[in-house]
Amino acid sequence: MSGSSGRVVARPIHLKAPDLVHHTVGVIEEQLLEMVEREFARLSRGLGGWPDPHPDRRPHDSEYSRVTDAKRYRIVGARADAWAAAAVGLGLAVTHDRVEWVDPTPTHLNRSYVLAPKAVGALPLVIARHHLGDCDDAGLTLGAGSPAIVIDVVPDCGCDACDSGSADLVEVVDRSFAAVVSGRYRRLSKRDQVITVVGDSRSSSNIDRRRADAVLARPQGWAELTGTSWLIPTRGAPFEP
Repeated sequence: MSGSSGRVVARPIHLKAPDLVHHTVGVIEEQLLEMVEREFARLSRGLGGWPDPHPDRRPHDSEYSRVTDAKRYRIVGARADAWAAAAVGLGLAVTHDRVEWVDPTPTHLNRSYVLAPKAVGALPLVIARHHLGDCDDAGLTLGAGSPAIVIDVVPDCGCDACDSGSADLVEVVDRSFAAVVSGRYRRLSKRDQVITVVGDSRSSSNIDRRRADAVLARPQGWAELTGTSWLIPTRGAPFEP
């Protein structure tokens, strides 16, 4: 949520990686989340947060065609960069600029880079800025895999009517990063049917819930994008904190 000073205070994040029973991995998780907050404080300097402009009312019709201040959405890119800086700082990942996409992105990208985990079998993330309103780098496009598919676009619209405040957008970024980093992101597809698992949340298209449950339990014949936890490297040995 946002305080009166405009500073964004993110909600607590819980990674819940499958191997967090290992004490050292739990320590690394704690260090990672603490470093994300420190890096975000540094990278978001000068980017003020803002509250939900209509928490108790419907947006006005005129707001649907208006983007009042596109530049303020740069705060979501700062949050993504904070995750990247924290992961690199702890030795969990490296960055490079050799970006490849499975399909053209639905957004007009300005710049992008890959956050590649060191853990064997873990999914790399693509962090990209895209054009929004009158600003060429205000939006955030996130991809996963190599080559990457788009897993999130933040904000999903950007118009004044869809604005839910900066804290909500930061939480969306955190949810995607936490799911991939902890190994709890899954995307299964078969023709026009898609099932997506992001941490504890699940969505699907062109498939009913009962069938989706069966596919998640037994995904044979489906293309699946998923990966191991970034916190568990080769042979299950945790990184040194």
